[in-house]
Amino acid sequence: MSEQYERIQPAGFKPPNAAGKASPRMALPRWQPWYIVAALALVVLATSLWFVITARAVTLEFTPVAEHVEVGGGFSLALGARRLMRSGEYVVQAQAAGYQPLRQSITVNGEGDGVFRFAMEKLPGRLQIITQPAGAVIEIDGKAAGAAPDEGYSLTPGKHDIVLRAARHQVHTQSIEIEGMDRVQKLEVTLVPAWAEVKLASKPAGATVQVDGSTMGVTPLTAEIGAGNHRVEMQLAGYQKWQGALDVVANQPQSVPEVVLAPLRGTLRVSSDPAGASVTAAGTFIGRSPVDVPLLPDRETQVVASLPGYKSMTRTLSIASGAQATWQPKLEPILGEVRVTATPADAQLLVDGKPLGKANQTVSLIALPHQITVRKPGYVEFQTTLTPRPDMALEVNAHLLSEAQASAARTPAQITSVAGQRMVRVPAGRLRMGAPRREQGRRANELERNVELTRAFYMSVSEVTNAEFRAFRAKHSSGIVARTTLDNESYPVVRVSWADAVAYCNWLSQREGLPQAYSGDRLITPVNTGYRLPSEAEWEYAARFAGGRSLKYPWGDVKLGGDAMPPSGKVGNFADASARKLLGEGLENYDDGYQAAAPVASFKANALGIFDLGGNVSEWVNDRYSAALMPTSAVESDPFGLSSGSVWVVRGSSWRHSRVTELRLSWRDNSAAPRDDLGFRIVRYVE
Repeated sequence: MSEQYERIQPAGFKPPNAAGKASPRMALPRWQPWYIVAALALVVLATSLWFVITARAVTLEFTPVAEHVEVGGGFSLALGARRLMRSGEYVVQAQAAGYQPLRQSITVNGEGDGVFRFAMEKLPGRLQIITQPAGAVIEIDGKAAGAAPDEGYSLTPGKHDIVLRAARHQVHTQSIEIEGMDRVQKLEVTLVPAWAEVKLASKPAGATVQVDGSTMGVTPLTAEIGAGNHRVEMQLAGYQKWQGALDVVANQPQSVPEVVLAPLRGTLRVSSDPAGASVTAAGTFIGRSPVDVPLLPDRETQVVASLPGYKSMTRTLSIASGAQATWQPKLEPILGEVRVTATPADAQLLVDGKPLGKANQTVSLIALPHQITVRKPGYVEFQTTLTPRPDMALEVNAHLLSEAQASAARTPAQITSVAGQRMVRVPAGRLRMGAPRREQGRRANELERNVELTRAFYMSVSEVTNAEFRAFRAKHSSGIVARTTLDNESYPVVRVSWADAVAYCNWLSQREGLPQAYSGDRLITPVNTGYRLPSEAEWEYAARFAGGRSLKYPWGDVKLGGDAMPPSGKVGNFADASARKLLGEGLENYDDGYQAAAPVASFKANALGIFDLGGNVSEWVNDRYSAALMPTSAVESDPFGLSSGSVWVVRGSSWRHSRVTELRLSWRDNSAAPRDDLGFRIVRYVE
């Protein structure tokens, strides 16, 4: 410094002059060593004060109490149980005998109570397992542990489940609490035997003993037998095999009472003719022949063979020990006569399912219950069960009913629906639908078809009325036509769609507890006994053919010549002279008294007692419409029409019709929408 700057020399002190000028510059003192020490002390003191002011008192608590603690990662000052530590990250390490060394990071900041707690984990303990017998298979906490090592198993402190297994010994299970802290614990277990000593003896001795099929030795015998229930057999030449059950309790010795062996019996083979005879020996039932009968040796025994319907046979005999004999008794039947008469005379007779020719005959039968059957195709089978008697002939009179007669006999001729509609039974039968090609008024869609209806059905005698339909749909109105009401309660309901009619049928079935016949717009198959619309074939059969008739018009009968047009008298509600103002056409010289619809059943019923199958209103039927009918010679059975389509068949004339075409019962119409002259009637199968 002396080389770069001019040396400053000290000057004497002079007070400021009166003019207020500054005094000369003061000279700096020279540095001495004690100045440096004092400065450092001041720095240390300042640093300490700064540390004390900015540090936080922290308590470190250890469970158990740590024997040695170190804190790394920053300066900390221990003050008794506490430490002064500034905010920051630290690593705490602690050690205690018997515990795992602890090393854990902590964060010191201004939050919390300043107490850090540490739980030290115990060191594993060692478990030495000693078993008697040695070599038991060991399982610890559900895992196989093999043979016990000399140094034992290292296990974490806490509860452990031990399972010990050894051949012919009961499984030993227990729990043990491991203390840990590197301490050694011993588990000594004497396994309980899973067997017991059993003493077996026989008279005479020397019998071979088998337990569950395994030979154990000969009597007298002491055997080690496993716990549980066992099957024991003893066999000795010249004696019967002895069998018994033995219940062994582990580790509990027992002596079985001496078994007295019975001498070997003789055997009688009984084979009767016929087989199946009941065989008894000395009054004890043995079984049904063919059967082997064991007999006490050298003793007379009575053996009886008996069979229902046959005379019993008896034999008394004696058989040597171990000997065999046979007896083949031929049993004599006990017979009785049965006289069978039948109508029709050519019906067939079956006895117990075996054909015996025509029914009018007398047969001899064994005095046992027999099933007598008389049958003929097309008739309901007759069946009865009887037991012939040797002292008296029995008679069977079988009057066969045709299937139609039987159906009629078991079902009423009329029923009434829950809605009050009277319905008549229409028998099954055949018909030829349609009309001949040259018939006056015939349309192309009236192709002739052969149809068979196999099930009788009930048909409502009247069309469904407004009152009956309003019980289902209260707000329905059939409306008016040319100031003439169609809405009277006794008038047939009109302005209903095919779906409306089907919904009414399902509603009626539900009220009566019958299965619903329709699902949506489809008839459920096989067709059940719920209410539904008639099939087209059923409608035409009821209108034209049932009862042996062949009608062309609702009022006529071809066989009687009553098919004239126009009709005479009041035979139905058609478009008459009074309807000309409304319709522009009508039957001349015919007046039925009604300009439009009439109350149902206002005119004469047909031969079945059914009203308005012609006239009043046309009727929806079940079938979907198709004009594309193909000629066929085959007989259709119970047809219900097409499975798809949105147009349905309409049958029967209405108050709007007066022409030959529509008035014929074979006329087929179709519709997809409601009309003011279109209603419906209901049917259901009888069964």
